Amino acid sequence: MGFEGLNSLIGAIAGAIIGAMISSLAVMFYGERWVETLRRRREHSIKLKDDVLKPWLAKIGEYCKIDAVYSRDVDKMVGVEPQDPTDLEFFDVAKSHLESKHPEILKDWEELKHVTFKHNKELATFLEKIRTLTIEELKMPCYYSNLPGEAPEEYIAVNRFVENAYEEVEFSLRTGRKWAIGKPAIRPVTYGNEKFCELEWGSYRLVKSRNEKEVERARFLIDKIVEKAEFREEVKDLIKKEDQIFKIKRENFEQKIREVIKSIEAGNILKGKCRFCP
Repeated sequence: MGFEGLNSLIGAIAGAIIGAMISSLAVMFYGERWVETLRRRREHSIKLKDDVLKPWLAKIGEYCKIDAVYSRDVDKMVGVEPQDPTDLEFFDVAKSHLESKHPEILKDWEELKHVTFKHNKELATFLEKIRTLTIEELKMPCYYSNLPGEAPEEYIAVNRFVENAYEEVEFSLRTGRKWAIGKPAIRPVTYGNEKFCELEWGSYRLVKSRNEKEVERARFLIDKIVEKAEFREEVKDLIKKEDQIFKIKRENFEQKIREVIKSIEAGNILKGKCRFCP
């Protein structure tokens, strides 16, 4: 065994001895029952950290997402409402702890969801303008890829068309460059024995038609949307609000969750109580 290995072995033995001494002293002063309860509380805290707090933090972009989608029920774009991470099995348990000893964290979470939902509704209002313009200009069968059902033979994928257009305007305003996912391109395609033209943008097929002029109109419409001064001003305002959400509300919430995680990793227990607490 080398010198470093010997040092590591000695350190491990010393650590075990010290740990045993501390445990013995704790038992001496507080009793076995108290020491066992503390051990179980630490294990409980570690489980909530690993199964709830860390996944919640890692997937916050899914639970509190800036997004708007088409709703068939109301026939328009609607803002996506942020959700609690209820898919995490023990979220309600962790929430009980936070409610009793860290209410400011849950308050920040509710505020983040509130401002995000408000922003999503404003985003939906803007995207609805683009959707309406697209339908009026192209006058083609509409297909929504976020809804069940197969695409018709000829169509415009309206929701993807609208989303791509918004993302392009946002990209150009943030970077000063164009074509975040590449320039839209028209491709001749054959299905069975029939020839069609498709408008591709990035990895998406936005328009499919037997009439090449219809596909050309869709490509011109993209240029019209991304260069329209009124639209660009509205997107600029949405970008400003989005940055405020992430830089202030979201980062504030994330920092507080990280502090709780670090505290548990340092050997502390998660404050508060729940139905599983020993």
